[in-house]
Amino acid sequence: KLLGRGSFGQVILARLKINNKLYAMKVLDKLLLKSRHQELHTQAERDLMVKIHCPFIISIKSAFQDEKYLYLVSDFMQGGDMYYHMHEARQFSFELTQFYVSEIVLALEYLHKNNMVYRDLKPENILLDSKGHVKITDFGLSKMLNSSKDKAFTICGTPQYLAPEVFVKKGYDSSVDWWSLVCLIYEMLTGKLPFPIKREGKINLDVFKNKLRFPRHLNEDAIDLITQLLAPDPKKRLGVGKDGAKKIKSHPFFEEINWEDIWNKRIIPPFIPKLEDEMDLKYFDTQFTDESVESFTKNPRSREVSYEYKNFTYNR
Repeated sequence: KLLGRGSFGQVILARLKINNKLYAMKVLDKLLLKSRHQELHTQAERDLMVKIHCPFIISIKSAFQDEKYLYLVSDFMQGGDMYYHMHEARQFSFELTQFYVSEIVLALEYLHKNNMVYRDLKPENILLDSKGHVKITDFGLSKMLNSSKDKAFTICGTPQYLAPEVFVKKGYDSSVDWWSLVCLIYEMLTGKLPFPIKREGKINLDVFKNKLRFPRHLNEDAIDLITQLLAPDPKKRLGVGKDGAKKIKSHPFFEEINWEDIWNKRIIPPFIPKLEDEMDLKYFDTQFTDESVESFTKNPRSREVSYEYKNFTYNR
């Protein structure tokens, strides 16, 4: 089954014959990657995911290649992505938002401790497993820094979730991920993004100076957390610095959260996907699941791919 499609390939539901288990297999078109100079980014994504061992981050089970494609195999997250659920629900309850954000905070804390900046936090990159826990995925835009004092300069990511400092080309650090997170929190609680930024076109930085409006149903803790995380100046933003995640975790918004229980998945998720069997794909867009996998992968055009990815093959 086809589960989704991106700029350079597709994600296919596949069964491993030796254990009959289902996995998600990302299939990347080498020709497209080469034509858009994405070879190094793809290798970096594979290398990052091999190093990651966090309960709230997708990890690679296997990586291999043939003449036409690269293959990245990971766990099948049967609950679909956060974009699907946010679109269906319009807005989440405080309890559900608090739970999801707690698991995402631990994922980002793990990455930042390992000097990784994620740079692409958005609903489409947050997946739910069959029990209702989250995992973030897609590390194609992630950056490994040399140290906690190092900075990144590339403008990349989805504009609606990008921090202001990304656009000014003076360098930025992991605090951009906290900005993306608060955009996500605001969207979960209100059904809207905090700033009206178009996906294409030049960004007007004045938009970040607009005073944010909060719906009446938001409590004081949520408003305070959002306000502190949405500081346009990264030096004043909650979460900045080496122990930034600790400051966020100690905010009253998370007062009822036992972080050890969250890490060990001892908390029953407020929402558990209702699945009939292992092949139930109700949380995936029928635009993809109704499509024939064979017709998409068997491209008739002539292809000559000379670029071989060295040290790409991996099996966990």
